[in-house]
This record gives sequence, structure tokens and C-alpha cells, in this order.
Amino acid sequence: MNHESEAASNPDPTSGAQWIRGTSTSLKRTRQGFTLFLYGCILVCLAAFGVLYFEFSTEMLSVVIQVLPVTALMGNLIILAGALLFFSVPHEVNSRGVLIGAAVGFFAKIIFSATVFCVPGFLGVPLALSLKLAGYLGLVLFALFLRKLLLYLNRSDQLWKVYGLLVATVLFLLGSWCLELMVDLGLITIALIPIYSVMLVGLFLYPCFVYSLKKVLSP
Repeated sequence: MNHESEAASNPDPTSGAQWIRGTSTSLKRTRQGFTLFLYGCILVCLAAFGVLYFEFSTEMLSVVIQVLPVTALMGNLIILAGALLFFSVPHEVNSRGVLIGAAVGFFAKIIFSATVFCVPGFLGVPLALSLKLAGYLGLVLFALFLRKLLLYLNRSDQLWKVYGLLVATVLFLLGSWCLELMVDLGLITIALIPIYSVMLVGLFLYPCFVYSLKKVLSP
């Protein structure tokens, strides 16, 4: 019943069906956006996994220390590039506001990654946490964009994947951020490994759901 009411909010379901079956430049850029966004998420996830893995290692090669931040930075740049391509979706999707918010969040995460790579420790914990929070909120807004896109395509049967994105972001990514905040405030004492472990689950689940949604736009 909820899916039916959400689908009913789409003013013209047939236009979305026609768009997805067409060969417009808008559709091609949207598919490219999905691909770039997915690859970017994978790079960020691999970088986070590398950090967590070497936390357990007794020796960390200097080359690895340099590669992991670069990998995260490149991933965030690719995520932003992919998000910008989604501005080519039809205006009937009514998604410009959430896309702008998501892009701002992704840009904040780029600033965070670039600073960590170039001048570690420059930001300070409060500003670093603020930039990370903006990045995670960008992922929430991107999930809301995907919801609008699915409704435009009359694919309310796929909305559960969007809700999965939201749960993964709130429970694991924002959850790990809250743990970092409480550590910084001195409310709890916990090692970085559990915090990174919680974050890594969210970073792994997000591209999984995005890949599943990407197949909706497959030719």
C-alpha cells in the first residue's frame, strides 16, 4: 500500500518509462554517473579496509601510508564527478535540491581527504568531524535522490534498496561518527579499530545497494 501511494505521487509514470527505454544524452550521463559513483565508493571502501587491516599489522610500509589517503581522495573525487552527472536527469524527477546538498557533502569529504593526505593534523578534530558528517549527510541526500528517481521510473518495487542505503548510512556511518564524537568529548574510551570496523560495514553496504540500483538503468 505504501509503495502504491508513493508511486501515485509521480505525476506521469509513463514519461519515466519512456525515458528509460530511450537513447537520450540524459540517460547516458545518468548511467555514467552511476558507474563513476560506484567506482568511487569502492575505492573509498578499499582505502578504509586498508587502514583497518594495517591497524593489526606490526609493520606498515611507507608506500602504503601514502597510497591509502590517495586512494580515498581519488574515490571521493570520482564520487563527486558521478554525482554531478546526475544533474542531467529529467527535471520531472524534481531532484535538484537534494543533488546540490549531496554534492556539497561530497565536496566537504574531498576537503577532508585532501587535508589528511597533504597536511595531516591540520584540520583539528572538531573540523575534521564536521567535514566527515557533511560527507555522510551527502550520502543520505543521495539516497533520497535515488528514491525520487525510482518513483519517476515507476519502480517503487526497488524502494527497499533505498531504505537499505539509508539504514546502512545512519546505522553504520553516522553511528561510527557518533562514536568518534563521544571519544573526542571524553564520554567514552574506545580504540579506533571498533570505530573503523563499524564504518567499514557501512562503506561496504553502500556500493552494494548502489550496484543493485544501477541495474535498474541497464539497457
